[in-house]
Amino acid sequence: MRAPSALLEALGGEEGCRGLCAAFYAHAGKDPVLRPFFPGKSLKCATEEFAGFLIQFLGGNEKQTQHRWWLSLRESHGRFQIDPTARRAWLRHMEATLDAAPLDDATRNALRAFFSRSSAYVIGRDTAGSDHEELAARWSEQRVLDSVIAAIVEGRGHETLAFAPGFASRPSVFVGLLARMVQSGRARLIHFVIDAAESVPSLATRRFAGTTLLHFAAGAGCLEVVALLLRLGADPNVQGRGDHTPLYCVANECASETGPEVVRALVRAGADVNACGGVTRATALHMAARRGHVEIARALLDSGAAVNARDRKGDTPLQRAINCRMKGVSQLLLERGPVGTVRPTSHSRPRG
Repeated sequence: MRAPSALLEALGGEEGCRGLCAAFYAHAGKDPVLRPFFPGKSLKCATEEFAGFLIQFLGGNEKQTQHRWWLSLRESHGRFQIDPTARRAWLRHMEATLDAAPLDDATRNALRAFFSRSSAYVIGRDTAGSDHEELAARWSEQRVLDSVIAAIVEGRGHETLAFAPGFASRPSVFVGLLARMVQSGRARLIHFVIDAAESVPSLATRRFAGTTLLHFAAGAGCLEVVALLLRLGADPNVQGRGDHTPLYCVANECASETGPEVVRALVRAGADVNACGGVTRATALHMAARRGHVEIARALLDSGAAVNARDRKGDTPLQRAINCRMKGVSQLLLERGPVGTVRPTSHSRPRG
């Protein structure tokens, strides 16, 4: 484990990181060059993600970093078209934020140089290394983490397995890597995940992006990992991001032929087949209907899913299937009735 961060302490700990990020976005969010990068009404998510990165980067409390969406710094910016003008605008606001922050000169100068270097990195440019010992070490570690994510995505299994164990001492980060391995569907990486979970059973309850490894494995249709985690005592009804259960993840995300077996494994372990959560209060059957996952819907119905369950809008799974033109699931639900009258909604699409 890395020693406690002197920089984190100089920033005022995790609370100081959040304050710095909030101050930055209070200015950057008004910039005409930068604001289009954040089309929502609020900058809350961007602020929380940035704070989560800083806390994670500086070795802070993992419970405050587990809701991050991204591990790779470069990957997290890949969806943006960041040109030199945008980078200069970003740096200008960051420098102003650092100047106004209650920091000592050494910390302020070190962070100014770090943000200049890291902002160049995210747009594909490399700059000279840092003279600051702690920042140099942490930046090197972040670069390795970015490389591991790239290796998983690009199918470079040997490189992945060589460097991933180096993050085992940081459970939230490690679970994020294991999740990406499971999602890859590659046998070597899945075997690594199984070995890791068997060696450290507590990984079954750790989270990345607010989500447990069981959610990720269920969504990927990875029956081996799902079965192992359940044997290790993972709660089949555990709620993840959005208050969703692993069963919801199977129905919503899994396009694999193993999906029905994952459904049955979760139900045998005690999963509530009619659990509903999130903003829409949809059940797993609602989501299978929406996605057109016929065999997953069949497995849910065989396990006791309520065919007439209604979400927050009052829609049944059949209504969801019709709205999304999923004829296979619609036919299955009609066969497995009884069903009520299907109401036309503003979401219904014309049928050809």
